[in-house]
Amino acid sequence: MKENGIADFSSIEGIPGNHDWPPIAVPTATGQIIAQAMKELKKFYPFIWIQRRCIMPDHLHMCIFVRSATKVHLGHIIAKLKRLCGELWEAAGGPPDTHFFREGFHDVILRGKDQRQRMLDYISDNPRRHLVRRTHPGWHRRFPITHHSGVTYEAYGNWDLLDESQLVAVMISKHYSEQLLKAKKRFWLKTVNNNGVLVSPFISQPEKKIRDWALANDAALIIITDEEFGERFHPSGLHHEVCSEGRLLLVSAPRPAGRSQREHCLFMNALASDIAKGKFHIKI
Repeated sequence: MKENGIADFSSIEGIPGNHDWPPIAVPTATGQIIAQAMKELKKFYPFIWIQRRCIMPDHLHMCIFVRSATKVHLGHIIAKLKRLCGELWEAAGGPPDTHFFREGFHDVILRGKDQRQRMLDYISDNPRRHLVRRTHPGWHRRFPITHHSGVTYEAYGNWDLLDESQLVAVMISKHYSEQLLKAKKRFWLKTVNNNGVLVSPFISQPEKKIRDWALANDAALIIITDEEFGERFHPSGLHHEVCSEGRLLLVSAPRPAGRSQREHCLFMNALASDIAKGKFHIKI
């Protein structure tokens, strides 16, 4: 994230959905320094390839492909990038000891071609998403989402959450060992810290505690509910506030006649898993 007091790294221009003027990030003077620093970075670490990047107004996205095994920690590479930005800025006549970025960074290890492609698409789509968020601050809207099998469900809220690069299903089983449960909670915490999205019907009390903690810590959620959306449906209370912030997507999956409550709980958990695997789509 951009350090306080530093000028924006870029401006976002274009129109979402317009092929003649698609949304793009246009680097400012500070953004150009960052772009130059990324080029310089490869001189120090020739085994990396910055496969894709996007310099947003207040943060930077990049996908780093490691060509060969190395003992160099990612933290060292990021620290070098930050130092290069300050050095190049000073060389260009800027004030010395300028820090472009805040401390720390968020990282995700991509496993498999599908996950990598999803991340690349997510990085490229950031300018469009930025403009859509700016022009749709409320996100109070109903719309259909479609499973790859062709089945359609009604949803309400921020449709862009379906396209997030980190969608993680949350389910707690009574059969989990204490060690496994702790590992899963650490993973969900990391997902929230990395601006990922938790997906679940949040049925059990332990799952509800995860939901409430995530909402209190500014996380984004996709919640599957067995509530059927009426003609004038809109979320109330905390859900209304979170929806207005673009941090919530509700998916309606009413229980059909003849299906037991337990069977439907298992069904909603499976639905959450499919959402996390990217098996739903929407075009707005």
